[in-house]
Amino acid sequence: MLLAIAPVTNAQGDASDTIQSELPKMLQNAYKTRTVVIKKDTVTYRHRWFIPGQYKLQYAGSIGFMSIGFGFAISPTYQPALFIGYLSENFGGSKNSVVSISLKNSFYFTKEPVFKYFKPYGGLSINWGNTNNTFNRLPDYYPKEYYFQNKIHFAPFLGGELRFDINQRYFHGFGVYTEFSAFDAYLLEAIRTKYVKPHMALSMAVGVTFYLR
Repeated sequence: MLLAIAPVTNAQGDASDTIQSELPKMLQNAYKTRTVVIKKDTVTYRHRWFIPGQYKLQYAGSIGFMSIGFGFAISPTYQPALFIGYLSENFGGSKNSVVSISLKNSFYFTKEPVFKYFKPYGGLSINWGNTNNTFNRLPDYYPKEYYFQNKIHFAPFLGGELRFDINQRYFHGFGVYTEFSAFDAYLLEAIRTKYVKPHMALSMAVGVTFYLR
């Protein structure tokens, strides 16, 4: 992280202010000036919007048995994150090994925490799974529309996070979250058939987030 941080001199600061003013409004907050104390020296720097401000570890949630990710605070209410998950026979009890990539778009319902620590949110994930029995298009030997493609899924979710401030060199806070999600295909089956009940389409996840300075 420190390799991507450059101290802001006056000239650099003026140039950075110009660059920041030209960014879309939703990105300006991610580009603002920040400070960090390193060996009792205070360094002022401009946190580039493309450098992640969050790191996450998640259990379950239809991304994999375990998944890791990084995210961005684009605005106080919109925070996208990219996850990579893994599931296998030895790591989750699956007969097939599955690598999943998920783009999670979280929209927080409040700018400030409720009861000081809690922030409810909802959103939509775009999940891509790779294994030997996933496909973008049905193989020719299946009748047309016999199966729903199962490589890319949209998954709406609802959740909440308890966030706590900490005073560390590289982290200013951490959060513990839980959420419920459902794949589009499972929701569709729950709506159009009586064999899949609504609760059977839901998946629960728990995770932790570390917020960088």
